[in-house]
Amino acid sequence: MQSNGAESPGFLMLCCVKSSRCVVLVAFLLSGFVLSSPLRAQDPVFSQYTMTPLQLNPGLAGLSGNASLTAAYRNQFPGFNNAYTTYMASWDQYFKNINSGAGFWLLADDAGDGLLKTLKAALVYSIQLQLGRDFYTRLGAEAAFVQTSLNRDRLRFGDQIDDAYGTISPGGIPYPTEEIAPGKNTVMYPDVGMGLVVYGRELYAGMSMRHLNRPSPDFLNINTALSEGIPMRWVWHAGGVFQVFRGLFSRSADVRISPSVIFVQQGVFNQINGGVLFDAGMVSFGLNYRLASGNSEAIIGSIGLRTNKLRIGYSFDYTISGFPLSGGTHEIGIAYKVIDGSREPAYNDCLQIFR
Repeated sequence: MQSNGAESPGFLMLCCVKSSRCVVLVAFLLSGFVLSSPLRAQDPVFSQYTMTPLQLNPGLAGLSGNASLTAAYRNQFPGFNNAYTTYMASWDQYFKNINSGAGFWLLADDAGDGLLKTLKAALVYSIQLQLGRDFYTRLGAEAAFVQTSLNRDRLRFGDQIDDAYGTISPGGIPYPTEEIAPGKNTVMYPDVGMGLVVYGRELYAGMSMRHLNRPSPDFLNINTALSEGIPMRWVWHAGGVFQVFRGLFSRSADVRISPSVIFVQQGVFNQINGGVLFDAGMVSFGLNYRLASGNSEAIIGSIGLRTNKLRIGYSFDYTISGFPLSGGTHEIGIAYKVIDGSREPAYNDCLQIFR
């Protein structure tokens, strides 16, 4: 599982790729972490969460009356040989006759340039309830299937390190290890989550919980009764949309400001992301600041373009946590609304930033 915090052993390994001996040492630590204990790193978290609403909260499924297709790509710390790369694609739609939304999303995560890969496929359902005039709630549920694969050949253990030659013998062959190979290199398990969103014309708030069933990926098939499983992932998020100018650049382009904050907690890791989005109709600009486990991690700048059917967003995370060679983080998101000729309903709420 990918970690976006600097306290994960996987992160430490990837921060040392410029030094072969450091790579070997930390890979040794990671091997013990991966093979002998439950995976405790964080799930991938996208900076442009408005482009990936299903990954943020299953309660956001079906926000649009037309089908919506989205895709996102995140490359975190490219200066460390593509330390973390994540891909996501989704579909969702609102069905008026049953007052519900449904969707599907697929996520592929690669940690350590092929060392640990995770593939997740999830079905999402949400139902919308009206609580009062211009005040609604959405309840969502998610059922997913996850596959995690370990490329053990890329690990280096302590008994493979030679003081003179490193991990490769003079003959060009890696030194062997006496470490016991895992019982399997791929594990598969179900995963369950749920979410809640309440919103009105200007303000929204929500929470989501994932890994409710506490799945326990185990490559060694030992001590399964002692495993606590993957820690539950809690997400609390809130924000608003406020009109600043009406028709500043054109008669139809209102300028809005959208402050927001997200708090993520998973095991001992936590992350806070707060900022503001300036939306001028066809063009938007965002600026966010992120804390990871109490440490300043990144300043995030974003730009977006919007038409009636298409949204495109790009963001860059500038690392301020003391890793100048990381290369920051690049993220691209695309959302396409499939308009079949029927008229899109007029929305009178603050969730337009997710549509």
